[in-house]
Amino acid sequence: MGSKNRIMIFAAIVLHLFLHFPSQTEAGAELVSKVCKQSQDYQSCVQILTSHPQTLSASEKKAIAEKALALARKESVDTSDFFTVLAHTHPASKTVLEQCASYFKEAVTFLNLKGLKGGTASLDVHYALDDAESCESALSSGHVHIDSATARIQKWKTVYRAAEAAVIALEN
Repeated sequence: MGSKNRIMIFAAIVLHLFLHFPSQTEAGAELVSKVCKQSQDYQSCVQILTSHPQTLSASEKKAIAEKALALARKESVDTSDFFTVLAHTHPASKTVLEQCASYFKEAVTFLNLKGLKGGTASLDVHYALDDAESCESALSSGHVHIDSATARIQKWKTVYRAAEAAVIALEN
């Protein structure tokens, strides 16, 4: 068998393997889809998780959960910073807005997998949602109606739901 034939056979085998095995990105997207079935908002969950290459290259649910929680922690910090700035630009509502900043800063501490061994990870993550709801209650009881604050909380909740879905999928 000549070297030309060996190259052709090798190329045929490589092509066959390439066409019959999903790429890591395809496998990651399929895993994201399975995770997001646990979400209240499947489309947003998929959009959030697939927009990050590290998530698409994940080969297991735990890696997706870790990335989703990292995104939620970052969103919590950004939301806390948003409310801190808002407190400076709306002095009449400063106390309530600073409370919200504090709630989202605290939410970061709950967005982790520490409770995974004890089966409480999804409960721990849910405490972050409690903080967001505490902010909403403070805004309501303080009669603070700022559209950008409401929009910011909704954005946070969208990212939170993706992280929550990943943790629930991991626990199941």
